[in-house]
Amino acid sequence: MDNAWKTLRYFETEPTARKYLAACYHDMGAEHAERLAFQQSSRFLYLWRQARHFYSTSAVADLSIQPLLLFYGCTHLLKAMLLTRDPYYPQNSRVLQHGVTTRKLKRNAYILMEDEVRPQKEGFFAQLAHAFQLTPLQDRYSVHDLFSSIPSVSDSYGIATDKPRNWLTLKIAHISQGDLVRITFPEKTDGPLSYSTETFIQYICRLSPSVCNLEKPSWANNKNRKELTLPQCALSELDQHPLFRLHQNALFFWNGSASSLPLPEWASHYLLLYLLSMLCRYETEWWGELTMSHGLVERYLVEHFLDNHMDTFPSIIRKQFYQNHRMPLPFFPSDPY
Repeated sequence: MDNAWKTLRYFETEPTARKYLAACYHDMGAEHAERLAFQQSSRFLYLWRQARHFYSTSAVADLSIQPLLLFYGCTHLLKAMLLTRDPYYPQNSRVLQHGVTTRKLKRNAYILMEDEVRPQKEGFFAQLAHAFQLTPLQDRYSVHDLFSSIPSVSDSYGIATDKPRNWLTLKIAHISQGDLVRITFPEKTDGPLSYSTETFIQYICRLSPSVCNLEKPSWANNKNRKELTLPQCALSELDQHPLFRLHQNALFFWNGSASSLPLPEWASHYLLLYLLSMLCRYETEWWGELTMSHGLVERYLVEHFLDNHMDTFPSIIRKQFYQNHRMPLPFFPSDPY
């Protein structure tokens, strides 16, 4: 996380914030890009600054209030990210609403993993979904689906709940000739990996044709084994495919339902933090029992998710910036990966 914050602090001065926004707005063809960047630069830099303070405060805060601090820290980072795509944000007060909701009345025997979050047609989340082409949205997202959609959390979630693990860790072998990497998929009898090699390749390419157009890609011809060989420099391109995630030099593959692809990590984190912050604020008795008790598996999952969020979310945002704009130095003083 520290390295990510070092990069993101680059935006905490008015000249650098304005310069970056102007480049973004020029890149998207906006009229009066320099003027728009000047108007938004103060908002932009203070969002980064406040987000960093929310996270640093959360790191030493008690579990009982951590979700509240992290939710607003996460929201500030996402607002800054949105400003790079929408030079007119916020257009009205409606887009300042959270844009999601949960069940208003919790049952007496409330079970966190059975709850859900529902996106709304207006508000901040809808604005983000539109700006980053996150469509179509589902009517609702279960807590199970949200935990399962985050690779670095899904293993612990699967172990704690005995749920199937949709994210599989792929084996990456570096080939010295030509600076290539070979990606080997594990053998599975369920999910997309159970397809024949030809059908599997078609499935991969249908969801993101650009992956099959990577420089010198090579798929294994053996029907009983699925492998992909590509230049090491193209590995980051694979991270933009909806079925793959690159996280701390580990590559994950989504072997879950083809009809329900995982949300981008920034969206899953936002929705989970919204739910946990609402529980923290309005379901104080249940939340108090959760944070004080060691008899609930939910406590382990919540703590693990919050720790993971603090460690990874700034890096997720930094990587999202690089994927969205690919600005050269000095816009990214350190390696985004």
